[in-house]
Amino acid sequence: MAKQSSTAVVGALAVVAVAIASGGIIALAFIMPEQMFDSTLGVAAMFGATIAMVVCAVIANLYDLRGIIHEAFG
Repeated sequence: MAKQSSTAVVGALAVVAVAIASGGIIALAFIMPEQMFDSTLGVAAMFGATIAMVVCAVIANLYDLRGIIHEAFG
């Protein structure tokens, strides 16, 4: 395989960082649902995190982010 550009590696790591942050917000919704869903901000954060997680999953599958990260750091 050809060596990946640094832009591809940074992009892959950014997608992973967004997915981790989204996972944290989703986990908070399971840990403290009353506080999360009592406010409009909590509901919007949960909705946004769910959408971001789906988008990250689609990007990861389309561009083989696992392979990019493995090649860069593996």
